[in-house]
Amino acid sequence: MSNLYVKAILVGMFFGIWPLVMNRSGLSGNASSLVLAVVMLGCVLPLSVGDIGSFSNPEVKFGFAVVASLLGVVGILFFNSILASTTPQNVSLFLVLVFIVQIVVPSVYHVVMTGGITVAKGIGFALAVVSAILLIL
Repeated sequence: MSNLYVKAILVGMFFGIWPLVMNRSGLSGNASSLVLAVVMLGCVLPLSVGDIGSFSNPEVKFGFAVVASLLGVVGILFFNSILASTTPQNVSLFLVLVFIVQIVVPSVYHVVMTGGITVAKGIGFALAVVSAILLIL
């Protein structure tokens, strides 16, 4: 198995686990977002120091980085609001819905970027909708 596949599996595991743990913290949505941002900055900053030179790369498009970051901020604030407002028994239902939508968005992007939808992808979209409905009922 390729290193990228292993990393993708680990990302899925960690992105699936941290919200379940954060839900147990008892913090409000905004407070949990602040804790997440501070801890992430503390962990990422030392690892990023060696990559500071990439800021001077003329091919870097900072506008995209800023827009992506702002979209991430809105997503995290909404996401942590859900985590703070739901019970540990129901949090997984909301996470399933979030993750299904999270799968559909890049899938639609892929369809747009490749210029069309195949029958298999169409069936995949339909099954994603059905699975979301069945998993949150």
